[in-house]
Amino acid sequence: MADVVKVIDELVAKATKAAQIYKTFTQEQVDKICAAMDAVSVANEVILGEEAVAETGIGRADHKAIKNHLGAHVVAEWQKDQKSVGIIREEEGVKYIAEPFGVIAAATPTTNPTSTVMFKSLIALKARNSVIFAAHPRAQKCSVHAAQLMRDAAISAGAPADIIQWIDEPSIEATNALFKHPGVKLVLATGGGAMVKSAYSSGHPAIGVGPGNTPVFISKSAKLSVAINNVIASKTFDNGTICSSDQSMIFDDPAVCKEGVKMMVERGAYLVNDEEKAKLEAVMFDKERGVPATAIVGKSPQFIAKLAGFDIPEDAKLLLVPLKCIGPEDWFSHEKLSPVLGYIAYNGTDEAIAAAKSQLLWGGAGHTSVVHSQDQAILDRYAMEIPANRLLLNQPAVHGSVGLIYNKLPPSLTLGCGTDGSNYLGNNISFRDLMSIKAVAQRMVDYERDE
Repeated sequence: MADVVKVIDELVAKATKAAQIYKTFTQEQVDKICAAMDAVSVANEVILGEEAVAETGIGRADHKAIKNHLGAHVVAEWQKDQKSVGIIREEEGVKYIAEPFGVIAAATPTTNPTSTVMFKSLIALKARNSVIFAAHPRAQKCSVHAAQLMRDAAISAGAPADIIQWIDEPSIEATNALFKHPGVKLVLATGGGAMVKSAYSSGHPAIGVGPGNTPVFISKSAKLSVAINNVIASKTFDNGTICSSDQSMIFDDPAVCKEGVKMMVERGAYLVNDEEKAKLEAVMFDKERGVPATAIVGKSPQFIAKLAGFDIPEDAKLLLVPLKCIGPEDWFSHEKLSPVLGYIAYNGTDEAIAAAKSQLLWGGAGHTSVVHSQDQAILDRYAMEIPANRLLLNQPAVHGSVGLIYNKLPPSLTLGCGTDGSNYLGNNISFRDLMSIKAVAQRMVDYERDE
């Protein structure tokens, strides 16, 4: 442990020095550095996607490349013309001045390793912070490669040495030592529940995330064919590894449900029977911890079915599982982090909305939910009643939640869940959340009144 403490002390000391220097940089210098990081991310997004899949065995390389593009280039384009240095806005006699936090400790997951490293590097440096990464041990090599590329690009554009660093030998001890180090100003945690909990117990301010367990309510007024295509595109993206991916389709009409399931099967879903569902349940969940089993996360539907002891067609896109209920009694209404999707029908809007609300409250509070409907009253009601911080109307869950594809949400790979999900923030995290904003208020009353 003494060696671990020494290593972390050295990393934080270097990061502190870099942050002190970087704090003096102008907006022009900062934006030049971010532009260089953007350029290297685009040049390497494909190879980094391939490396991520090769090391972790999770997801699809082509979709990982898209994630890398979103997490770096799209984010860089969105933030490049926004102010993060000095006076960032002025209104009604108050000037708002941006100050960096300093040293940020950033944990990254095995599901989205390279994209998260590049994303957090860009938002940290846009806000003039230094960053130290604690990568998931099963994604160490690809995560470090992404960090090296971003660091070298930043330095080539004038950033201080050690502005981006990482733990070379990952371990729980090293991550905890980093989180708790007195020189760290903020912990930015993306990953499993235990790691996020560690971040919140570090003694420092922390930005964390929570489980998704996204319900998709498909109203009888929905454009059903569009809704089904949206669900398939979202649920199959990177084999279901994004936390906002669809977990259950909830219909408010059995006839519409029947037609929707028929469309799903015609478009590539494999509908499992009761025997196959039981076999899947036996291999898909770590029931002691209440999470998906590591063996199935981000795997193909063919791999998961074979692990469970049955075969499905090679062209099957996902496994479609009928639910008996929404709740802990049916494990397939839990978060699955794989191309496995539950569905259930209710009699009427009230029951369907109650089920969607229930699914979030016990398994993904504060995260994301989707509603497909052409009835504005239903859209409005759903938005008011559902305990999610991202309510997506008539769009794919994954592509909508990460922002700037189907809507104007800030592009992000760190999705806060708010206090419902035991987080502080509920928004799509951006560089704006990594700055301290000073308010400089002018006096509005004449001095003569005090004389």
